[in-house]
Amino acid sequence: MDTSAVILAVASPPGRSPRGIIRISGPAAFDLLRPHLHAAAMGKRHMQAGRLRLRALDLPVMLLAFPAPHSYTGENSAELQMPGNPDLLHRVIDALIDSAGAIGIEARRAEAGEFTARAFFNGKLTLTQAEGVAAIIAAQSDAQLRAAGFLCSGRLGSFAHKLADDLADALALVEAGIDFTDAEDVVAISPHDLHARLVALYNEVEAQLNRSIGMEQLEAIPWVVLTGRPNAGKSTLFNALLTRPRAVVSQVPGTTRDVLTEPLTLDTPHGSAEVMLVDIAGADAGTTMLNQQMQSAANQAIDRADLILHCLPVDEPLAASRRPLAASRDKNVLLVRTKSDLDAQVAPCGLAVSAVTGAGLRELRALIAERLADRAVSLAADVLALHPRHEAAMRAAGQSLVEAIDLTEPSLRAKEKGVEENGVGSHFGHLPHPELIAAAMRLALDNLSELAGDITPDDVLGRIFASFCIGK
Repeated sequence: MDTSAVILAVASPPGRSPRGIIRISGPAAFDLLRPHLHAAAMGKRHMQAGRLRLRALDLPVMLLAFPAPHSYTGENSAELQMPGNPDLLHRVIDALIDSAGAIGIEARRAEAGEFTARAFFNGKLTLTQAEGVAAIIAAQSDAQLRAAGFLCSGRLGSFAHKLADDLADALALVEAGIDFTDAEDVVAISPHDLHARLVALYNEVEAQLNRSIGMEQLEAIPWVVLTGRPNAGKSTLFNALLTRPRAVVSQVPGTTRDVLTEPLTLDTPHGSAEVMLVDIAGADAGTTMLNQQMQSAANQAIDRADLILHCLPVDEPLAASRRPLAASRDKNVLLVRTKSDLDAQVAPCGLAVSAVTGAGLRELRALIAERLADRAVSLAADVLALHPRHEAAMRAAGQSLVEAIDLTEPSLRAKEKGVEENGVGSHFGHLPHPELIAAAMRLALDNLSELAGDITPDDVLGRIFASFCIGK
């Protein structure tokens, strides 16, 4: 990746807004801006209002200057905040790139993830932290966001660095012992000491794996889909379970037209867990194009559902729900009798709830947690989510440690036997096959270093940063 050019990108979300952001980074970033920006000198970190004069444009802007190395990328960086018209933002970028050529500066639009890639190459972020940035961008639930935060905080990298440091210390002693194999009285590290260190390292790796889950499990968060006819109280119940007004509620049937998804946190015997609560359009036999699109989206959500909450108002007969329930007989379905605050006889079948009074909501949450006990995503504070790359590196490190441990055990048994028979075991102090032990330890160290982001193949880097969006 070429890091000599100045890169530019729109860093604000797509669409119109009162304010948009253009992000700029590169050794010559300030030289590119100076001819066009009437503001204070950019040699120090500061924020100042000014005017950007470029071609036929004369715009009020807010400049945020971040001189190297005290910036996100570690390079001279700047952000321009200006009116958030998408066309205007792209016109400014094109004009700045054109002007760069006239003054001998190489400038171009940033590639996906290039700002964070430069931060990595300049030592501002570890690779796992960079992956955390990508995970934050892609997060769709609180569990995913928390897992991404762990990666950004460097928790995984710190764990790997600690293990790598301890393993490197032990490896240095093993390799020092190889140089003194012929010296009977020189023992850099005893088999017993090395075995204890390797076992301790392996136990830490296994303990971390046991406390971790795969990132794909977070992406496969179970869906709880609210179904029922139009105006059956689905959206009202949706808002009540979330404890905030997320869906538009109206007495007019068919208000919900799209699929609304929001993470819902539940209390379980094992702590907090998360599911995805989904509100869809009501079942309707209309034949308009819009209705068909609504039902198609709703059916896709039902097909993906892990649990269906079929909503039926208490003042309607149970027979009204039989056909929808029969159509979902291969699904996990819970009948919910909505609007229990109405002056009506509540049928004995189903759980009666009221989004108005709150009656039955606690019981409904408990039932959802019970039905999805083995699939809800844990929000435990000590659970770390691992990308496949992380898990593979950790398991490979553990396997190499096992190989080294196995190689030290024959020496331990020989030493114990020597002590018993001769009362002396000093000549068993050297490691058997120290070269093989050192080779296994080096493999484990390489895997831990890759996990920490110190040693990573170029193709892995390419795959990671290609998953970013432009401007990050």
